[in-house]
Amino acid sequence: MTQTIETFLNRYLVTVSKPGRYAGGEFNQIVKDWEKTAVRLALAFPDTYEIGLPNLGLSILYDQVNRRADALAERVYCPWSDMQDLMRDHQIPLFSLENKVPLKDFDVIGFTLPYESLYTNLLTMLDLSGIPLRSTQRGEDDPLIIAGGHACFNPEPMAPFLDAFVIGEGEEVIHEIIDLVKEHKQIGASRSELLRKLDDIPGIYIPSFYEVAYQSTGLIKEIRHAFNPEKHTVIKRFVKELPEPVTDFLVPNIQTVNERVSIEIMRGCSRGCRFCQAGMITRPIRERSASQVLAALERATESTGFEEISLLSLRDRKST
Repeated sequence: MTQTIETFLNRYLVTVSKPGRYAGGEFNQIVKDWEKTAVRLALAFPDTYEIGLPNLGLSILYDQVNRRADALAERVYCPWSDMQDLMRDHQIPLFSLENKVPLKDFDVIGFTLPYESLYTNLLTMLDLSGIPLRSTQRGEDDPLIIAGGHACFNPEPMAPFLDAFVIGEGEEVIHEIIDLVKEHKQIGASRSELLRKLDDIPGIYIPSFYEVAYQSTGLIKEIRHAFNPEKHTVIKRFVKELPEPVTDFLVPNIQTVNERVSIEIMRGCSRGCRFCQAGMITRPIRERSASQVLAALERATESTGFEEISLLSLRDRKST
């Protein structure tokens, strides 16, 4: 199948708009030996390459996973409509940029959902991959489909289509998921057994494990966990101390919405405005030191050649 994908790209890539979206091979790209890696993740951003590549959340997970010797992370973005049509016409499944492997061959597909308008693109990507849309239709050979990001704090609109959601920050929980999937593969456990184990990880929401009872008016009367009646809520994950920032950013093949070094100097906000989704979701406040930020900026500009930088945070503690 890999050779078929490569042949398809060699023959038809020049016929679509912005072929650089699908070529891969960017500077700072990480390509690992597929056969020698125990756990394989596809990090999926359900929007075009130009929007998804600069996304800091995906960049952080790409860096975190690929630091491990036993795991690899490869990227995939939602193709534009001309490429979608071409792939369907030639029966080419959606594939990763690094090794050009079909998504359905990965152990885990992790979708980043920063906003709700990407819901339909996620379904498009599953359909292009040949993976059943609904979680109840997936079998033992299908990858685990997980989503994380700000839009997952209200997961129910996408609950029928995801095996699991990560509620909160992913820097630590991604390693716990990898460890569990690695163990699952080694012992040959079933898909249902893997989901039961995932449910024990704080911050993981498995929609299929919850039963909802309704009142005659249609309002929710009760939500029960099918296997653990005492489990009523999922507590969001957050890292107590921000890890070292990403510095080896991918340098895009084509023009993207942002082409600069982006360093998160602070996460969280002290203002506590109830209307602000980002401020409520990213609590508590954690800051990086000035020396850590300056060192990261120096490394990042050297490793990428970018001439612009962004210092990312929500509002400062001080009034303006």
